Amino acid sequence: MKPRVEYRPVAHGTHEFLELQAYARTFDHEIVPNPRINVFAHYRNGVLFGYSEHAFLPTVYPAYHPEFTKPQDVVQVMQDWRVLSQINGSPGYMGVPLVEGRPNFSDEIMSKLGFTRAYRELFLITPSKITED
Repeated sequence: MKPRVEYRPVAHGTHEFLELQAYARTFDHEIVPNPRINVFAHYRNGVLFGYSEHAFLPTVYPAYHPEFTKPQDVVQVMQDWRVLSQINGSPGYMGVPLVEGRPNFSDEIMSKLGFTRAYRELFLITPSKITED
C-alpha cells in the first residue's frame, strides 16, 4: 500500500508554526516568517517528514529532514507539485540549492523527476535594509 502524503498549511504566528521552525532547525534549515510566503508541513501517514515554502505561485522551496524522509517521499512531493502546477496552468518552478555537488538534487535526478534547470537565481530584499531607508 502506497504511503499517504498529506500537505497541511501552517499559519504564521501559531504554535504549529513555531514547532515547524524548531523541526527545521534540527536539520539545519530555517523558516523565516514572511506574510508573502505560505508554509505547508508534509506528513507521511501522519508523521512529519518535511515542509515547503511557497514564496509565490508557482515557485516552491521544499526541505526534507534526512532522518525521516524516504526517497519515495521526495518523488511523490515532486510529482504532486507537477500535477498541481499543470492543473493551475503554471510552469511550476522548484527551488533547490545552487551548491556544487548537491547529490540529492543533481541535474540528472531533477531531469528524471521532470524538471529542467532554469539557470536563474532569486534574490530577497534583506529585511534590515527595508527599515534603514
